[in-house]
Amino acid sequence: MSRRMSMAGPVQRRSSAYTTVKAPPGVKSDPRPISDKAYQAACARNVMSFLSSHGYEYPVTLKTLSSPTTKDYTNIMMFIVRYLDPSILKGFSKIEDEIPQLYKRLRYPYTISKSNLTAVGSPHTWPSILAALSWVVELINYCERAEELRMESADDRAKMEVDFFGYVAESYHYFMSGDDDKCAQIDEEKGSSIEEKALVVKEEAEKLRNANASLREKIETLKMAPRPLKEAQQRLQETKEDKEKFIKLVENLQSHHSSLVRKLAERRADISSLQAEVQMVEEENDDLRRQIAAQTIHPADVIRMNQERSKLQEILAETRQQKEAAESKGEDTEGELKMHFDDIEDKVSEYMSLAHRLQLVPATAKRAEGFNFETKLNRSATTSGSMITLDLKGIVKPMLQRIQEQYNAKARSLVKEELALSEKADSVQEHVTKHAEENAIRGKQVRDLENQYRIIKQELEDEVASALAQVEGLASEVANIRGACDAGLSESEERLCQVSGDYEDLQRYASLRAAIVVSKADIIFFRMFNIAGHVNWRMRLSIETWLLHWR
Repeated sequence: MSRRMSMAGPVQRRSSAYTTVKAPPGVKSDPRPISDKAYQAACARNVMSFLSSHGYEYPVTLKTLSSPTTKDYTNIMMFIVRYLDPSILKGFSKIEDEIPQLYKRLRYPYTISKSNLTAVGSPHTWPSILAALSWVVELINYCERAEELRMESADDRAKMEVDFFGYVAESYHYFMSGDDDKCAQIDEEKGSSIEEKALVVKEEAEKLRNANASLREKIETLKMAPRPLKEAQQRLQETKEDKEKFIKLVENLQSHHSSLVRKLAERRADISSLQAEVQMVEEENDDLRRQIAAQTIHPADVIRMNQERSKLQEILAETRQQKEAAESKGEDTEGELKMHFDDIEDKVSEYMSLAHRLQLVPATAKRAEGFNFETKLNRSATTSGSMITLDLKGIVKPMLQRIQEQYNAKARSLVKEELALSEKADSVQEHVTKHAEENAIRGKQVRDLENQYRIIKQELEDEVASALAQVEGLASEVANIRGACDAGLSESEERLCQVSGDYEDLQRYASLRAAIVVSKADIIFFRMFNIAGHVNWRMRLSIETWLLHWR
């Protein structure tokens, strides 16, 4: 277990670690074969394996566990108890009192009597104590394995929560036990661990940001790159031309190869017939020699034999000449055949070069589609079909025709896609032109309204200026009247009242005109804002429609 939890009950601050817990009811009789020697040996091996793998400080063997002393048993139990609860520092005061209580808290289903613990290593008490000890070891192993499986199945967040809970539990344990120095040390270690993890997370985040920036740059570069359609069309045209040349070359090679194979077969047949004739002549000579050796020679026979010999020599000379002519013709044929083989080999090399250029070889090439287009010339072949390792007419040519059809289909698809995109672009351009004309009309309306607003404003300003000039003239006239002589006071007062009334009428008129001007200006501004908002809305709607249509 990465973080062992106490199995001996909660730890009280500065108090004994042992508390009395009521044991659950259990079966009184033990069904295990504790008296069996094999079972005892298995329990001893289980205990010894646990002790050796968990750092037991004393030497332990199977012999020790077969008949231990009270000290050995006490050391083993103290090691297990401290493994279960590391806060326990003191040892047992009386094992016959404390160990049964420990087994009860661990809910051991059987009873450990005090009398058995007074003589631990005796033959009649040790089997039951060894079985109980093995049960505790199996319980610890089960808890460790369960914790490992839980940690393996948990995600990173759950592991962090478990780790933090373990840290809090350990820190609280040392706080409750009064070990403040150890508590501060754990806090410092946990802080350092969190800072290291945060630094790792920052580094990973920086790497991700750099990777994102690199990907954005790559995307921008790809966006700025020219459209690959023209380049693909050019490569397609080159591929078609190379393919036509390649097919013509293959057909020429096949016809040339067939003619060479036919001529070679004819020459070989001629040589075979000449060799058969020579063999027949030699056999006849041998027969004649045997007949001559068996016959009695007479003068007439000698003359006849000489004549036949002369004839045979002439036939032999003629046959040798025919043989020499045949050999010369065979050498010429072989030279011509070698020359044709060299031509075929050059054509095969040219075929392989074109195949590499068209990315048809090796079998993992881009256009090979898993088929091996590689071939070579077999000079030692006896038939025309075995001179080239590939069936050019039956396999290679259909494969190339199928590849040609695939690229023709791709080209047609690209042309259709280009036409569709061109139509979309034309439609979008028409849409943009239409809305641009509408925007121009709306702009003209806005400019007309602005001119109208300026004219009305100027007229109103002129009227207000004229009214203000009249008001100033009346005010001046009132001042002159007031400065005149006191004669005709009543007339002056009436005139003053009249002028004051006119002045008030002019003020009301000016205020009314000003209100009318403000109202008209508000109406004009409202119409201008409505037109601008409508234009804005139409432009945004046009852009969104264009984007949806483009997608």
